[in-house]
This record gives sequence, C-alpha cells and structure tokens, in this order.
Amino acid sequence: MRWLMKLPAEEAETNPVSLFAILGVAGMGKSALAKLVHDDPQVPTNFDIVVWVKVSFEFSAAAVVSDILTSIAATEPASSASAHLAEKLRDKKLLLILDDVWEDEVRGRWEDLLSPIRSAKRGSKILLTTRIQSVADMAATTLGGEFECLKLDGLQDSDNFLLFKSLLNPDVNSQDYANLLLIGEQISKMFGACPFLTLAVVSHLRDDLKTSWTDVLQQHWYQIEGIYSILPSLKLSYDHLPAQLQICFRYCSLFARGHKFYMDKMVDMWVSSGLIPFASREPGDSLPATDNVSLLNPVDVGEEYFTALARKSFFCRMVETDPCGANQKEYYVLHSLLHDLAQLVSRGECARVDNGGFQDVMWTTRHISIANCGILTHERARKISYLRSLRTLIIESESCLDQETEFLLGEILKSTKCLRLLQLSVPSPFHVLDRFPNLIHLRYISLISCDESHLHKIFKFYHLQVFKLSYLTAKEPDLSDIYNLRCLRSLHIPDNMSSKIHKLGRLTSLQVLRGFEVVQNDGSRLSTLSNLRSLRQLGLMNLQNVQNCREAMEVKLKEKHDMRILLLSWNRYNNDTRVDDQIIGNHEPNREIQILHIHGYNGSVLPFWIANSLLVNLVSLELEYCIKWKSLPSLQELNLLQHLKLQHLFQLEYMGLGLEELTDTNESGIVCLPRFLRSLIIGWCPNLNILRTIPPSLEVLILKHVGFLVLPGIHQRESKTSVKSELTFVHIQSCAHLTSLDKGLLECQEQLGSLSTLIISHCESLRHLPRNGFAALHHLKFLEMVACPLLKDGNTAGNILPISLKNLDINPCGSIDVSMLLSLRNLSFLTKLTLFNCTNLEKLPPAEIFGTLQVLSDLSVARCRGLLSFGGLGAVSSLRMLSILCCDKLNLSDSPQGCCSFMLQELRIDCQALLFVEPLQSLRYTKELYICNDCAMESLAEGWLLQNATSLHSIKIGIAESLQSLPSQMDKLEALQSLHIERPL
Repeated sequence: MRWLMKLPAEEAETNPVSLFAILGVAGMGKSALAKLVHDDPQVPTNFDIVVWVKVSFEFSAAAVVSDILTSIAATEPASSASAHLAEKLRDKKLLLILDDVWEDEVRGRWEDLLSPIRSAKRGSKILLTTRIQSVADMAATTLGGEFECLKLDGLQDSDNFLLFKSLLNPDVNSQDYANLLLIGEQISKMFGACPFLTLAVVSHLRDDLKTSWTDVLQQHWYQIEGIYSILPSLKLSYDHLPAQLQICFRYCSLFARGHKFYMDKMVDMWVSSGLIPFASREPGDSLPATDNVSLLNPVDVGEEYFTALARKSFFCRMVETDPCGANQKEYYVLHSLLHDLAQLVSRGECARVDNGGFQDVMWTTRHISIANCGILTHERARKISYLRSLRTLIIESESCLDQETEFLLGEILKSTKCLRLLQLSVPSPFHVLDRFPNLIHLRYISLISCDESHLHKIFKFYHLQVFKLSYLTAKEPDLSDIYNLRCLRSLHIPDNMSSKIHKLGRLTSLQVLRGFEVVQNDGSRLSTLSNLRSLRQLGLMNLQNVQNCREAMEVKLKEKHDMRILLLSWNRYNNDTRVDDQIIGNHEPNREIQILHIHGYNGSVLPFWIANSLLVNLVSLELEYCIKWKSLPSLQELNLLQHLKLQHLFQLEYMGLGLEELTDTNESGIVCLPRFLRSLIIGWCPNLNILRTIPPSLEVLILKHVGFLVLPGIHQRESKTSVKSELTFVHIQSCAHLTSLDKGLLECQEQLGSLSTLIISHCESLRHLPRNGFAALHHLKFLEMVACPLLKDGNTAGNILPISLKNLDINPCGSIDVSMLLSLRNLSFLTKLTLFNCTNLEKLPPAEIFGTLQVLSDLSVARCRGLLSFGGLGAVSSLRMLSILCCDKLNLSDSPQGCCSFMLQELRIDCQALLFVEPLQSLRYTKELYICNDCAMESLAEGWLLQNATSLHSIKIGIAESLQSLPSQMDKLEALQSLHIERPL
C-alpha cells in the first residue's frame, strides 16, 4: 500500500506509470493479495479508474485492451481500440491490476498493451501477479525503468500453524486436544507454507478428531483425498516450459527437498547424463540468444537452461553466508511444492530412494539417487541391476558402508553398463570401486576418496568428461595414465595432485583446473598450460615460485578467450618481492574474465589491468592478503561487478579519491563502487577509515575489523526523493573506532526497507544506538547484538525494536539489555529469543509482555548470573523449545508464578531443581528432557516425569556423578523411547 499511495511527485519524470509485481508459485495467495488491494477503501479516492483484468495463459493485448474499455464503460470503436483507450485514459489516474500473467517471450505483445496506457496521468500504477520472474522483467523493460517486487515464498511455520489453528473447530483449541494440536503443528509444516494447501487440509481434518490426523503425517500432501485441485494449477507452470527445460527440471527430483543447487555442478550433471548434447539453436525455443548460434557448447547451453529456469521462478536464488560472515556463495533452491511437482512429473524416469522405499523405481527409470543405503536388499539391488537404460546413479551415505551393502552396490555397478554419471558420496568405498571396469561409458565420476589402483581404472574411462576426487590415499601416485582422458573437461582433485601431472597440456579438452601448484625450480611447468586453450576456470597457486616475466608469460592467460574464472595465489609468508611486482602484470587475463581472485600477492604495485579497470566484464572480484597495497582505484567503471571482497589488506587507506580529497569534501554523494554491486565484504583493513557511500543496489554488507569512524551511507542519485536500498543482510563486527550508529547507514532507516538481518558484534567503543533504535526497520527479521559493553540507551525513546522481528539475540550489550526486553511488547512475529550473559538482567518480562508474543517458540537463556525470576514466562502459549543454562540464582526463587500455558517439544536445563519452579513445575506434554551436567542431582524428579508420562519420549542426562537411582515408577513412562545417562556414578 505504500507503493500504491506514493505521491505522483515522487515518481520518475520519464515514467508516468509504475509497475509492482507479486511473484509466487501456485497457491501462495497472489490473487488474494491483489484482491485485498483492489478492495481497499483508499483505492477509489486515489485513482480515477480501477481495472481488474484476468489475463491467464493466453496473452492478447487486444483482448486486455477490450476488457479495460468494457470495465470503464467505454464503447469499443470499430477501428483502433488502442487509440481509443489512450484517449479515454488521458488525464486519468489509472490502477490496472493484471492477474495471472504468463507472457515472457514476445515483447511486442507487451508493447501493444502498454502503449495506450502510457497516456494515463502521472502516478498511474500497474499491479501484476505472476508465477514467473521473467514476466515481470519483460513488463518492466517494455514500460521503461525499474519495478518493485514482492515474492510470496510462503508463510513461516509459526504463521502457518496460526492459520491452521484459526480454521479448526473451537473445541480443538482447548486443552483436551493438546496432543492433537502437537500433531497439527507437524502437519502444518508439510505444505511448503502454502496457504491454499493449509486451507484444503484443514477442511479435510476439521470434523475428524481421531484417526485422520496421524494418517496425514504418513502421506505426501498430494496423496490426501480432496487436495488434488492444486496439482493442475502447479503443472501449468511445468507445461509452459520448453521440452529442453522440462527434462532438466525433472532431473532435479533426484535431490532432497531443500537441496542447494549450484549452477556449475548442476550443469555438469545435466551434460554428463546426456540431457544436453551438442546442439544447434532452434528457432522459437524461448531461450536467450547467444553469439554462437551454429554449434553450442553443452556447458554454455546448460548454463542458459539453468538461468532460464531461475528466471521462470523454478529456482529461487539464495545467498549462503558462513557463520563468521566472511564469505558468501550464491546457490538456488526449489520451492517445496515445485520439488513435489518434479517428483510427480518425473515418475518412470527419475527416482529418489530414501526411507519411502522402492515404489518409484520402474523398468523405464534412467536416473536414480539412493539416499539411504541401509534399505538396500538383494531383491532391490537386483531390481536396479535390471535397469538397462540407467544413466545416473547417485549414492549417499554419511558413514562407511557395511560389507553386505558394499557387495550389493558392487553388484549394481557390475550390471550397469550404460551408466553415464556416478556419484559416490560415501567414505572409503574401495570394495565398491572394484567393480569399475564395466563402466566404460562414464562421463562423470565423483568420489570422496580412492586409492591408486582404482585411480588407474578410472584413467581407462576414455569418455570421461568430469572427474571429482576429494582425497587420494596414495602420497606419490603415478598419474601418467591420465593422458588417456582426452575428453576430460573438468578436473577437481586435491591441490597437490595437479602439479604432479607433468604433461598436463595433453589434456586439450580441459575447461576446469583448480589448484595448479607452481613448483620451485621447475620453469617448464607453467608452459604446460599454454596449450589448454579451452580453459574456462583456472587456479594458479604458489606463484612466488615463478622465476621471471618470461615464465609468467608462457601460461598465455590473455589468449585463453574462454576463461571466465581465474585465481592467482602466492604464499603470503614469502618475503621475497623481487619478481612479484613484475610478473603480476604478465598475468593479465582476457577482457571477458568474470571472476577474479588474487590472494597473497606481496608486491606494492597494483597491476595496470586493475588500476585502470580494464576488466570491464568482471562480476566478482576478491583481493586477499595483498598486504602492501595502500590504495585501490575507483571501481565505478566496472558496471557488471556484483561481488567485491577485500580482506587482510592491512595497509589499505582509501579507495578512489585520495585521503586529502576525501577529508576536504562535504559531498555525501561521493561513490567509488560500481552502481550495480550486490555484495561488499571488507575485513581486516584496520587503516581504512572512510567509505562515504555504498550503492543502493547492495544486498549484503559485511564489515569486520575495519577502521571506520562512521558507517557509510546510501548513495543518493540526482533525484528529488531518497533512493531505497536493496540491503537485506548487514554484519558489523570488531570495528574498534565506531562509537555511534546514529550516523551513516542506520541514520535514515526509511531507506532500508529490505533489510532483514542485522548483526552488530564486538564493537567495543560503540556507545549509541540510532536515535529511535531499530523501530523504523519495518522488515527486519533477525537482530543480533553481541559484546558491545559500552552501549547505552540514553539517546533512544520508546520501543527500540521493530514489530517485524522474528529472531532476537542479545549478548552482553551495556545497559540496553533491559530496555530491549521491555520493547518486546506486541512483537507478534517473534519466534526465537536468545539471552546470553546479560548480567544486568534480574527477571524476565512480565506476563503482560510475554502474553503478546503469539508465536514465540524458542527461548534460550544462558549465563545470566543475576537472573532471579522467570517473570511471566508461563503466558507464552506457543513456546516449544526452552533452554535455561548457567542461571544459578533461578532455583532459589520462591516468588509465586502463574500457571504454565505452553507444551514443550524440548526442555534443556542444567539444574534439576528448576523443575520445581513455576512455570516449569506445571509442565505437561513435554516430549524431550535434557539435564546436562547436574553433579548435585541424586535422583530424578519422579512426580514431574509422571505428569509428562503420556508424551515424554526422550530423557538425556549429562554428567550426573551423584545420581543414585532411577525412579521406581519408570515403567509408567509409557511414551519413553530413549534414556541416555552420560556418566552416572
């Protein structure tokens, strides 16, 4: 509604009409949300004309124009309806809602529709609902300009359970059905957080309070009677794909729900399994055009297919950030509903075998993934062995296989003679590998480990294209037979192995070579790479061993026109810089390079091809341990750069402008970063004191051990309104000179409408929060404040937390701990609260505050030594996980407490005496109890155990040196399945 009511003066001068897209798979509520907008009472007062058009599968500009004319009671002329509509819309403010749009192929159709709409009054809006990202992209491109977007990925588990409960009969929400609601909570997690499925399943269960609930847990949602209606709608998305993309989508069913798909790995698997042969471009295939139209490299085609599936919203892009926040990697996931769809449409072709059994393995199956080797039997292994068309076999196991399972897998490999792809994600599969000789058609093999004898068998697979090995048992292997692999294009082996391949240049098809080590006093080694003209990815290590410029030039990097990824690495502990400054200039890559990583360079001179921003196609640039660089150029000209990482540049003082210019200027608009940058990581640059602005396009910002006095602000373009930032993730750590958050990035929080995660930790000089705390960050979901001991709340007023918050982690942060807890009131989305080492905290919030936390399910309190009281904890009816550790004074509290209204899935304590303190004393229906390291405990609390007897299925006791005996009535714990005592007397 903020976008809808935005004043015309705030719109771009050149675009009278703005676009907003609602994206999501079937059943997510796109049309329902659009209907709420349409029916909002503010709409008629802000728009002269409001039109809803159901577009659906067939897109016809003429039909949509006709519908608009009809809805505004205009007579459609016999001649030009488009011109007539343009006339009718002149000086009229229009809200056009286009529901369920699919057109993403022919831009001319969009032009025909939008041409008359451009005549509408400035401030007009188009609200678009679609399943497909590329539809919104095409509409925005045709309209001219950017667009705003809302992706409906489904409800959170807690929100979906609230919806589930609200639709049940009132009786079910009473304490009499407490166990039933625990089952319902599990059921509500089955549907990919899809509101449509939740509604349908509750309708199915509403009147049956006995058997159906448990039965539903054992089924897929699409097997439940009466829930089929969403399937045809979901399948429309699949049917709309070209045939080439359909087969690649079906292949994704081999992987578990929530699997992380990486483009390079997935493309290798598609190509090797025969899904993408060498092929010419076919007209009308709806795929992006490429320059090489005569004969396409399968890898290029595969990347196009993957990108097309992402643009059509089958893959959802995610960013993986490591726990320390120093690295990130892009990956993709399938929405759980689309994963279920992939399993349905791939039956008879693909099968994933897990605990569900072998029912999906048919005689036509070509691709199999075995996720649980423990369920293999002789009969099942024989069934797989009979699959004469088997092309893909993926075997997963976290533990070593027993002898029988190894034998069964060996029998499968012995009989499977047409296999193209084998992935053995199994530790030490040596006996399985003994059956290798039959696999002569393999194109792809991935192993965790093997020995030298098996390595020589692999080197006889003459068609092999991809070889991945994590660990080789032999220390000095003979790798001479690798030259047989003339088709090998991707080699992923331990770093120390590639340097032992003395004639690597004979592998002329090689496209991926990681970790090639330059060996000292062996000047011919780099020259062996000169013939590898097809290389797309290359990693050169130990470049300090290169003796001179001539040797550096022999690798001919600039002539490798297909290369897109390059890693240049020196041993950063090498102090000899005689040659470094000279040779780095001779490692200039071609101008098409997209990913560049320089690590450990010990020279002081920047290579000219970085200093002059010559690599204009760079998408990712990482500079690490270049410890003598004092400055970096402005990178503004690298318009395609999306990821920039600067780490351990200990002497770096500035980027772009010199220090004097930065100090003298008062312009807040100075920017030295590319305008489309998406992630910026700066770490261990203690002398970098200033970075004025970051681009609005930035999504991820990580600053660790940086000398900033003030956080950078958002760069403001020359416009009348403030530019909105795309930031979603911000991590500020160990910035020793940072004293206040009231300036820079967090000063104008209305610009940070997309920020969902904010972590501020170990900033020991930080004293001040933003003036209004974080309350204006309306989309913030995760907030972590850790080890900022000087923080105080003197300059803040009112609630300092936003109501959108879902996860709050408070680690000792000066005097703001208490004020943060008082700001919990009405945080109706908060699901997890962590309190650690909050020494100023004496009691938890009262029931008046806890009672407003409707979905709080996880509470962890640890090392709060001064905590005396649980406060009103018993009022949190949604609590499922509770951990109370190292809070020594709690068990001494004898203040009266209210009754307990929650049912715990897990209770974790380190002092059994807490079970006699309310609200824990009144607990019922607890499922798991973990008492860790209570050395004073002599016996278990029998009364408490008995009152939880019907649900308690797991008891874990840590170190219990004083424990004398178990309760005499342990046999009455009817649900108990597991009892574990770590170290009894």
